[in-house]
Amino acid sequence: MKILLTTDWWTPAVNGVVRSVTLLRRELLAQGHDVKVLTLSPDSHSFEEDGVIYLGSLSADRVYPGARVRFTAWNRWMRALTDWRPDVIHSQCEFSTFLPACRLARRCNCPLVHTYHTAYEDYTRYIIPSERCGHVAVKELTKLFSGRCDAILAPTGKVAEMLDQYGVTCPVYTVPTGIDLDAFYPVEPADKPALRRALGLPEGETILVSVGRLAAEKNHGELLRLLAKEPAGRRPLLLFVGDGPVRAQLEQQAADLGLVDRVMFAGMVPPGEVVRYYQAGDAFVCASQSETQGLTYFEALACGLPAIVRADPCLDGVVEDGVNGWQWKDAAGFHAALEAFCAGDGVRARLRAGALATAGRYAAPHFAAQAVEVYEKALDARSRIPGGLPPSVPAAASGVGFFLCLWLAVWAWQKGLLTDLAALQAWVAGLGPWAAVAFVAFQAVQVVVPILPGGLGCLAGVVLFGPWYGFAYNYVGICAGSLAAFGVARYCGRPLLERMFSRKLLLKYDRWLGQKSFSKWFALAIFLPVAPDDFLCYLAGTTSMHWGQFTFIILTCKPFAIAAYSTGLTVAMNTVLRLL
Repeated sequence: MKILLTTDWWTPAVNGVVRSVTLLRRELLAQGHDVKVLTLSPDSHSFEEDGVIYLGSLSADRVYPGARVRFTAWNRWMRALTDWRPDVIHSQCEFSTFLPACRLARRCNCPLVHTYHTAYEDYTRYIIPSERCGHVAVKELTKLFSGRCDAILAPTGKVAEMLDQYGVTCPVYTVPTGIDLDAFYPVEPADKPALRRALGLPEGETILVSVGRLAAEKNHGELLRLLAKEPAGRRPLLLFVGDGPVRAQLEQQAADLGLVDRVMFAGMVPPGEVVRYYQAGDAFVCASQSETQGLTYFEALACGLPAIVRADPCLDGVVEDGVNGWQWKDAAGFHAALEAFCAGDGVRARLRAGALATAGRYAAPHFAAQAVEVYEKALDARSRIPGGLPPSVPAAASGVGFFLCLWLAVWAWQKGLLTDLAALQAWVAGLGPWAAVAFVAFQAVQVVVPILPGGLGCLAGVVLFGPWYGFAYNYVGICAGSLAAFGVARYCGRPLLERMFSRKLLLKYDRWLGQKSFSKWFALAIFLPVAPDDFLCYLAGTTSMHWGQFTFIILTCKPFAIAAYSTGLTVAMNTVLRLL
């Protein structure tokens, strides 16, 4: 299966999205899938490296620290990915790379699956002061982008419930992010002293480890307040691993609370080194309620650390009281959990075993297998979209146009215009330049919404305006309509073709799409008056052919086909009239 992963965040950034996407990519490749990644470049230059396409971007630190936004056009990469023709697109972010994912999914008629990583209501404070306005904005934007998706992955039941409250209507599947058990693993208790010495940590202390970005939504300040309320002689050491915008505030808060000797800040740690800090700790602590997947919880459990964490729906079925840690709801709950944890080595050993057993349920291969299962469901749902022309806007427009032409034909017959060619031409001449304008517009529209066979329109042009003007008006109208059809297909993608044309016709010409010489076949078909040109213009709009190439082919190859239709049908009509 060809799978494209799109994400605004990529290495060397360190956050939950990056860990999730890199792990998914690794496991999908291990399963034999063909995987590419579309992400943002660390600067304004676009490039491709090792199956990862980087789009030029600009810093958006003022909106959110470390964030970037797409800067350059990406037509070149759109063409390359369209030629690659992914089977599934799995987007991971809702901003810079989501629109390209949507456009490519439409063009290739492949499912768009999305993972909802972030509870944005906890982050709207960065741009919207009002909490209520932030909630409404997040709800409406989520409904808007989810309408473009075939399926959404929710890392936890908490997220799935939140999406249901937002009114998301596409299928939502709960798929927890996996853990790389090869990267996160425990060490023997006897090896901890040496590890702590290497990291500059005290050997004989009970160390509570908190890993993650130091930001307001993570609520680290509450951990400091709770630690300050512990009896001075029983206070464990609190170790913050990570950096962020509120570090200075936390350092000042620790000083104000008299905790300078009980709190340590390791700062930003290289991703490969984070596991050593987990291994050196005794328990994992967190007061955040903004988590959607809680990767740090799983990583800590995989390293054998019991979790003493703020109760959160995303942890239901993950952190179980007395089994692998505790979920606390208030200060009393935190102090009770800490007291129970410090009761003795036997308790710690039992909790350690429970933590490792829990982590085993979230192994990375299982994570990728669940994602692939969702891909297959989305592909199956997409394949069951009916072909042909159901009752729809194109069908209605085509039918209205046909009956309008039929009514005009009856009216012209009653006026004697269809039985006397000279009278018909005189009537058209009486309309002045508006006759030419109306005819050109008709020819353009009937390419986009087929009303009559194209050959009849070409014949009408020659009959009404003579061979030279008729050819010119046919040429202008048909070229304009061809460009419009290409543009419509470029925007709407393959689903529109599925509704406008029969599946038999689509399957007949789909084999052209897998060939690098598609443009040559297309040019030949446009040049010769034997192929369904209107359909081919729509089909070309779903390929990587760019506007300049398409326009050149239409302008240079259409004249011969138009002339052939006009001349051939005119000769045939004159022959019939002579025989009559």
